[in-house]
Amino acid sequence: MAANFIQLTQKTYPEQLAHFEQIIADDHLSHLYLLAGNKHHTKLAFARSLAWLVAGPTERNAHRIEQNDHPDIFTVTPETGSDVLKVGQIRALMPEFMTTGLESSRKIFIIDQVQTMTISAANSLLKFIEEPAGPQLILLLTDSVAEALPTIRSRAQVVHLTTFDGGEFGNQTTGLDDGWVGEAQPILFKWFEKAMQRDLSAFSLVQTQLVPLAADKQQQNLLLEWLHQLTRDMIVFNQVDDQRLFFPQLRGFYTSLHRQYTLEQLMAAGDGVLADDDLRKINLSWQSRLEKITLDLSLELGVNDASTKKF
Repeated sequence: MAANFIQLTQKTYPEQLAHFEQIIADDHLSHLYLLAGNKHHTKLAFARSLAWLVAGPTERNAHRIEQNDHPDIFTVTPETGSDVLKVGQIRALMPEFMTTGLESSRKIFIIDQVQTMTISAANSLLKFIEEPAGPQLILLLTDSVAEALPTIRSRAQVVHLTTFDGGEFGNQTTGLDDGWVGEAQPILFKWFEKAMQRDLSAFSLVQTQLVPLAADKQQQNLLLEWLHQLTRDMIVFNQVDDQRLFFPQLRGFYTSLHRQYTLEQLMAAGDGVLADDDLRKINLSWQSRLEKITLDLSLELGVNDASTKKF
Protein backbone atom coordinates (compact mmCIF):
# COMPACT_ATOMS: atom_id res chain seq x y z
CA MET A 1 0.00 0.00 0.00
CA ALA A 2 1.33 3.45 -0.94
CA ALA A 3 2.44 5.79 1.81
CA ASN A 4 0.00 8.51 2.86
CA PHE A 5 1.99 11.31 1.21
CA ILE A 6 2.03 9.45 -2.12
CA GLN A 7 -1.71 8.77 -2.02
CA LEU A 8 -2.43 12.41 -1.21
CA THR A 9 -0.22 13.65 -4.06
CA GLN A 10 -1.74 11.23 -6.56
CA LYS A 11 -5.20 12.42 -5.57
CA THR A 12 -4.43 16.15 -5.44
CA TYR A 13 -1.81 16.71 -8.13
CA PRO A 14 -1.98 13.79 -10.59
CA GLU A 15 -1.05 15.85 -13.66
CA GLN A 16 1.89 17.61 -12.02
CA LEU A 17 3.17 14.36 -10.53
CA ALA A 18 3.06 12.76 -13.99
CA HIS A 19 4.85 15.83 -15.40
CA PHE A 20 7.72 15.41 -12.94
CA GLU A 21 7.86 11.67 -13.50
CA GLN A 22 8.54 12.42 -17.18
CA ILE A 23 11.11 15.11 -16.34
CA ILE A 24 12.97 12.67 -14.10
CA ALA A 25 12.78 9.91 -16.71
CA ASP A 26 14.21 12.30 -19.34
CA ASP A 27 16.96 13.45 -16.93
CA HIS A 28 15.83 17.08 -17.25
CA LEU A 29 15.27 17.73 -13.55
CA SER A 30 16.51 21.09 -12.29
CA HIS A 31 18.31 21.32 -8.95
CA LEU A 32 16.07 24.03 -7.44
CA TYR A 33 12.28 24.40 -7.33
CA LEU A 34 10.01 26.80 -5.47
CA LEU A 35 6.71 25.05 -4.72
CA ALA A 36 3.98 27.61 -4.01
CA GLY A 37 0.53 26.90 -2.63
CA ASN A 38 -1.78 27.69 0.25
CA LYS A 39 -2.39 24.11 1.41
CA HIS A 40 0.56 23.21 3.61
CA HIS A 41 -0.02 19.46 4.03
CA THR A 42 -0.59 18.77 0.33
CA LYS A 43 2.40 20.93 -0.63
CA LEU A 44 4.66 18.99 1.74
CA ALA A 45 3.23 15.71 0.45
CA PHE A 46 4.06 16.76 -3.12
CA ALA A 47 7.65 17.61 -2.13
CA ARG A 48 8.06 14.25 -0.40
CA SER A 49 6.66 12.48 -3.47
CA LEU A 50 9.26 14.17 -5.67
CA ALA A 51 11.94 13.18 -3.19
CA TRP A 52 10.66 9.59 -3.33
CA LEU A 53 10.78 9.53 -7.14
CA VAL A 54 14.37 10.77 -7.13
CA ALA A 55 15.61 8.62 -4.24
CA GLY A 56 14.01 5.54 -5.76
CA PRO A 57 10.26 4.81 -5.85
CA THR A 58 10.33 1.74 -3.63
CA GLU A 59 8.08 0.80 -0.73
CA ARG A 60 11.05 0.84 1.64
CA ASN A 61 12.01 4.39 0.63
CA ALA A 62 8.42 5.57 0.97
CA HIS A 63 8.30 4.25 4.52
CA ARG A 64 11.63 5.87 5.42
CA ILE A 65 10.57 9.23 3.96
CA GLU A 66 7.32 9.06 5.89
CA GLN A 67 9.33 8.45 9.06
CA ASN A 68 11.91 11.16 8.20
CA ASP A 69 14.53 8.42 8.24
CA HIS A 70 16.11 8.47 4.76
CA PRO A 71 19.86 9.25 4.86
CA ASP A 72 19.79 11.42 1.72
CA ILE A 73 16.59 13.42 2.36
CA PHE A 74 16.47 16.34 4.79
CA THR A 75 13.42 18.39 5.76
CA VAL A 76 13.67 21.74 7.55
CA THR A 77 10.71 23.61 9.05
CA PRO A 78 10.47 26.49 11.55
CA GLU A 79 11.32 25.31 15.05
CA THR A 80 8.55 24.68 17.55
CA GLY A 81 7.45 27.96 19.06
CA SER A 82 8.98 30.01 16.23
CA ASP A 83 7.40 31.38 13.08
CA VAL A 84 10.64 31.93 11.12
CA LEU A 85 13.38 29.81 9.58
CA LYS A 86 16.59 30.78 11.35
CA VAL A 87 20.11 31.01 10.01
CA GLY A 88 21.26 28.31 12.45
CA GLN A 89 18.85 25.81 10.89
CA ILE A 90 20.31 26.42 7.42
CA ARG A 91 23.90 26.38 8.63
CA ALA A 92 23.23 23.08 10.39
CA LEU A 93 22.75 21.58 6.93
CA MET A 94 26.26 22.60 5.85
CA PRO A 95 27.84 19.15 6.26
CA GLU A 96 25.03 17.64 4.18
CA PHE A 97 25.20 20.29 1.44
CA MET A 98 28.94 19.65 1.12
CA THR A 99 28.75 15.87 0.67
CA THR A 100 27.18 13.57 -1.91
CA GLY A 101 24.35 11.10 -1.39
CA LEU A 102 24.90 7.81 0.38
CA GLU A 103 22.25 5.82 -1.49
CA SER A 104 20.62 8.18 -4.01
CA SER A 105 21.85 9.88 -7.16
CA ARG A 106 21.08 13.23 -5.51
CA LYS A 107 20.86 14.59 -2.01
CA ILE A 108 17.42 16.09 -1.49
CA PHE A 109 16.55 19.05 0.72
CA ILE A 110 12.97 20.10 1.52
CA ILE A 111 12.89 23.54 3.13
CA ASP A 112 9.44 24.56 4.30
CA GLN A 113 7.96 28.04 4.81
CA VAL A 114 10.81 29.83 3.04
CA GLN A 115 8.81 33.06 3.08
CA THR A 116 9.63 33.22 6.82
CA MET A 117 13.38 32.93 6.21
CA THR A 118 15.56 35.66 7.67
CA ILE A 119 17.96 37.56 5.39
CA SER A 120 20.91 35.80 7.07
CA ALA A 121 19.34 32.40 6.53
CA ALA A 122 18.64 33.21 2.87
CA ASN A 123 22.23 34.34 2.30
CA SER A 124 23.54 31.11 3.83
CA LEU A 125 21.21 29.09 1.60
CA LEU A 126 22.33 30.99 -1.50
CA LYS A 127 25.93 29.90 -0.92
CA PHE A 128 24.85 26.26 -1.01
CA ILE A 129 22.59 26.79 -4.04
CA GLU A 130 25.29 28.51 -6.09
CA GLU A 131 28.16 26.20 -5.11
CA PRO A 132 26.71 22.68 -4.80
CA ALA A 133 29.16 19.95 -3.83
CA GLY A 134 27.41 17.41 -6.01
CA PRO A 135 24.05 16.46 -7.55
CA GLN A 136 21.25 17.86 -5.40
CA LEU A 137 17.54 18.60 -5.46
CA ILE A 138 16.39 21.53 -3.34
CA LEU A 139 12.64 21.95 -2.88
CA LEU A 140 11.62 25.26 -1.32
CA LEU A 141 8.03 25.49 -0.07
CA THR A 142 6.15 28.76 0.28
CA ASP A 143 2.59 29.98 0.73
CA SER A 144 3.12 32.76 -1.80
CA VAL A 145 5.80 33.33 -4.44
CA ALA A 146 5.54 37.07 -3.87
CA GLU A 147 6.53 36.66 -0.21
CA ALA A 148 9.70 34.68 -0.93
CA LEU A 149 12.88 36.75 -1.08
CA PRO A 150 13.74 37.91 -4.64
CA THR A 151 17.25 36.43 -4.38
CA ILE A 152 15.68 33.02 -3.81
CA ARG A 153 12.80 33.04 -6.28
CA SER A 154 14.87 34.46 -9.16
CA ARG A 155 17.08 31.36 -9.06
CA ALA A 156 14.34 28.76 -8.76
CA GLN A 157 11.88 27.19 -11.15
CA VAL A 158 8.46 28.07 -9.75
CA VAL A 159 5.72 25.45 -9.52
CA HIS A 160 2.28 26.73 -8.47
CA LEU A 161 0.09 24.38 -6.47
CA THR A 162 -2.83 26.75 -5.93
CA THR A 163 -6.30 25.25 -5.63
CA PHE A 164 -9.27 26.66 -7.49
CA ASP A 165 -12.79 25.28 -7.80
CA GLY A 166 -11.72 21.92 -6.40
CA GLY A 167 -8.91 21.55 -8.97
CA GLU A 168 -5.28 22.51 -9.34
CA PHE A 169 -3.22 24.47 -11.78
CA GLY A 170 0.41 25.02 -12.50
CA ASN A 171 2.16 24.05 -15.72
CA GLN A 172 -1.07 22.34 -16.77
CA THR A 173 -3.38 22.62 -19.73
CA THR A 174 -5.71 19.85 -18.55
CA GLY A 175 -9.18 20.22 -20.05
CA LEU A 176 -8.16 23.08 -22.34
CA ASP A 177 -8.40 22.83 -26.11
CA ASP A 178 -5.02 22.72 -27.89
CA GLY A 179 -6.33 25.33 -30.30
CA TRP A 180 -6.97 27.73 -27.44
CA VAL A 181 -3.46 27.19 -26.07
CA GLY A 182 -1.97 27.79 -29.51
CA GLU A 183 -3.92 31.04 -29.82
CA ALA A 184 -3.42 32.24 -26.25
CA GLN A 185 0.35 32.02 -25.90
CA PRO A 186 1.22 34.31 -28.86
CA ILE A 187 -1.26 36.92 -27.60
CA LEU A 188 0.24 36.81 -24.10
CA PHE A 189 3.77 37.04 -25.53
CA LYS A 190 2.74 40.05 -27.65
CA TRP A 191 1.19 41.83 -24.65
CA PHE A 192 4.21 41.04 -22.45
CA GLU A 193 6.62 42.43 -25.06
CA LYS A 194 4.64 45.66 -25.35
CA ALA A 195 4.27 45.97 -21.57
CA MET A 196 8.02 45.48 -21.10
CA GLN A 197 8.63 48.19 -23.72
CA ARG A 198 6.20 50.49 -21.87
CA ASP A 199 4.13 50.73 -25.03
CA LEU A 200 0.69 52.31 -24.53
CA SER A 201 -0.95 49.72 -26.77
CA ALA A 202 -0.38 47.11 -24.02
CA PHE A 203 -3.44 48.54 -22.25
CA SER A 204 -5.49 48.16 -25.42
CA LEU A 205 -4.40 44.52 -25.76
CA VAL A 206 -5.64 43.84 -22.24
CA GLN A 207 -9.12 45.09 -23.12
CA THR A 208 -9.45 43.80 -26.67
CA GLN A 209 -7.62 40.46 -26.56
CA LEU A 210 -6.47 39.18 -23.14
CA VAL A 211 -9.76 39.73 -21.30
CA PRO A 212 -11.97 38.11 -23.99
CA LEU A 213 -9.40 35.33 -24.43
CA ALA A 214 -9.75 34.03 -20.86
CA ALA A 215 -13.43 33.54 -20.21
CA ASP A 216 -13.10 31.21 -17.24
CA LYS A 217 -10.90 30.85 -14.19
CA GLN A 218 -8.84 27.96 -15.50
CA GLN A 219 -7.84 29.95 -18.59
CA GLN A 220 -7.05 33.02 -16.48
CA ASN A 221 -4.90 31.04 -14.07
CA LEU A 222 -3.00 29.39 -16.91
CA LEU A 223 -2.25 32.77 -18.51
CA LEU A 224 -0.89 33.98 -15.17
CA GLU A 225 1.15 30.79 -14.84
CA TRP A 226 2.73 31.46 -18.22
CA LEU A 227 3.36 35.07 -17.21
CA HIS A 228 5.22 33.93 -14.08
CA GLN A 229 7.28 31.58 -16.24
CA LEU A 230 8.08 34.41 -18.67
CA THR A 231 9.37 36.64 -15.89
CA ARG A 232 11.48 33.83 -14.48
CA ASP A 233 12.92 33.07 -17.94
CA MET A 234 13.85 36.68 -18.66
CA ILE A 235 15.88 36.91 -15.45
CA VAL A 236 17.82 33.64 -15.64
CA PHE A 237 17.95 32.89 -19.40
CA ASN A 238 21.68 33.68 -19.71
CA GLN A 239 22.53 31.42 -16.76
CA VAL A 240 20.82 28.21 -17.92
CA ASP A 241 20.53 26.16 -21.09
CA ASP A 242 17.40 25.99 -23.23
CA GLN A 243 16.15 22.81 -21.56
CA ARG A 244 15.65 24.73 -18.32
CA LEU A 245 13.69 27.59 -19.92
CA PHE A 246 9.92 27.47 -20.18
CA PHE A 247 9.91 29.44 -23.44
CA PRO A 248 13.35 29.03 -25.08
CA GLN A 249 11.97 30.39 -28.37
CA LEU A 250 11.96 33.84 -26.73
CA ARG A 251 15.68 33.88 -25.94
CA GLY A 252 16.21 36.72 -28.44
CA PHE A 253 13.56 38.81 -26.70
CA TYR A 254 15.15 38.15 -23.30
CA THR A 255 18.51 39.24 -24.70
CA SER A 256 17.05 42.54 -25.88
CA LEU A 257 15.53 43.17 -22.45
CA HIS A 258 18.90 42.67 -20.76
CA ARG A 259 20.44 45.18 -23.15
CA GLN A 260 17.75 47.74 -22.39
CA TYR A 261 17.32 47.30 -18.64
CA THR A 262 19.45 46.46 -15.63
CA LEU A 263 19.02 43.17 -13.81
CA GLU A 264 17.64 45.11 -10.84
CA GLN A 265 14.94 46.64 -13.05
CA LEU A 266 13.99 43.26 -14.49
CA MET A 267 13.78 41.70 -11.04
CA ALA A 268 11.62 44.61 -9.89
CA ALA A 269 9.37 44.01 -12.89
CA GLY A 270 9.14 40.36 -11.86
CA ASP A 271 8.09 41.48 -8.40
CA GLY A 272 5.32 43.53 -10.00
CA VAL A 273 4.01 40.42 -11.72
CA LEU A 274 4.27 38.25 -8.60
CA ALA A 275 2.35 40.84 -6.58
CA ASP A 276 -0.75 39.57 -8.39
CA ASP A 277 -0.64 36.54 -6.06
CA ASP A 278 -2.11 38.75 -3.34
CA LEU A 279 -4.78 40.20 -5.66
CA ARG A 280 -6.20 36.71 -6.17
CA LYS A 281 -7.37 36.81 -2.56
CA ILE A 282 -9.62 39.85 -3.03
CA ASN A 283 -12.58 40.55 -5.27
CA LEU A 284 -10.82 42.31 -8.15
CA SER A 285 -11.84 41.76 -11.75
CA TRP A 286 -9.63 39.92 -14.24
CA GLN A 287 -9.32 43.07 -16.36
CA SER A 288 -8.37 45.23 -13.37
CA ARG A 289 -5.66 42.77 -12.36
CA LEU A 290 -4.15 42.75 -15.85
CA GLU A 291 -4.25 46.53 -16.05
CA LYS A 292 -2.55 46.80 -12.67
CA ILE A 293 0.23 44.44 -13.79
CA THR A 294 0.67 46.52 -16.96
CA LEU A 295 0.91 49.73 -14.93
CA ASP A 296 3.26 48.19 -12.35
CA LEU A 297 5.61 47.03 -15.10
CA SER A 298 5.74 50.56 -16.43
CA LEU A 299 6.51 52.03 -13.03
CA GLU A 300 9.26 49.49 -12.30
CA LEU A 301 10.87 49.93 -15.71
CA GLY A 302 10.70 53.74 -15.74
CA VAL A 303 13.87 54.72 -17.60
CA ASN A 304 14.95 57.54 -19.89
CA ASP A 305 14.81 55.66 -23.15
CA ALA A 306 13.70 57.63 -26.19
CA SER A 307 13.30 54.43 -28.21
CA THR A 308 10.17 53.41 -26.32
CA LYS A 309 6.77 55.00 -25.94
CA LYS A 310 6.31 55.96 -22.30
CA PHE A 311 3.15 55.55 -20.28
